[in-house]
Amino acid sequence: MVEGKMGLAELKNLGMGFDRAQMRDVHIVQDGEDYLSKRHMGIWNVDRNELACIAPKSYMVIQHRYATECLIEALSSLNITAQAQLKKSRHGIQVDFDFPESKMELTQVGESFTTGIRVVSDYSQVAGLVIAARVTRLACSNGMIVNDIVKPKRIKYTEELKITVEGLIDKMIKDIITGDDKLATMVSIAMKDSVEWQALRLLTKGLFKKNYHVKEILSRIKSSEDGRVTRWNFYNAVTNYVSSAGSRLRPQIDTWLQNKAQKILKTPIAQLTEELVRVEEKKAN
Repeated sequence: MVEGKMGLAELKNLGMGFDRAQMRDVHIVQDGEDYLSKRHMGIWNVDRNELACIAPKSYMVIQHRYATECLIEALSSLNITAQAQLKKSRHGIQVDFDFPESKMELTQVGESFTTGIRVVSDYSQVAGLVIAARVTRLACSNGMIVNDIVKPKRIKYTEELKITVEGLIDKMIKDIITGDDKLATMVSIAMKDSVEWQALRLLTKGLFKKNYHVKEILSRIKSSEDGRVTRWNFYNAVTNYVSSAGSRLRPQIDTWLQNKAQKILKTPIAQLTEELVRVEEKKAN
């Protein structure tokens, strides 16, 4: 499920009801004998009363509520005005924070963005807390993950989690802003790279496979008078679909689509097509 945009106080209140997790012993039963695992523990979702995943005994789970509170405290300490959007999965939460006062103007291509971060906390993974940089295009409110500008960070449990998160958020915002030339270059090149509409339809089917993804993306694309579509318009169709689909997309699918969108933004259409042809040839052989 997905919640609409909210303030930090509302997010904190919602956090009180997030699922809790415990580390529990793992037993291996073999030939009627019960053995206690010496290396692994189970991450048990207490509220769902089910196993989320198996983790090393050295792992310490970060509770969704604790992670959320640390994020809110960090943003407040940095005096950042933020809006949040929450999406839940079976054992995880995904929160997109937008910072409307932290704007980035790419005058080279006539585009304006606001900065933000995406935070993923999931008991079914042992990656810890994952924080990625994101920007939102003001022209159409498309939230875009920008891993090619600022790499995602994984945070393990620590007693100083709030301080760690605060430093990371501050650095990410600065890195996004200072990476504006790289983003502007990627956008500028994508605006000039185009393909015929019929070829784009085939490329979209090859990249996204599922008919409902293909239909949604193609419905958001308009070709120019000469019947061509730029890679920038293709990219924005994908991110618009992700942004507007809401609860219909699980966080894992959201991330998969965002990764596809990033590939489109940074890869020439001719190269995308060649890669798909090679994949199809391998399947045929």
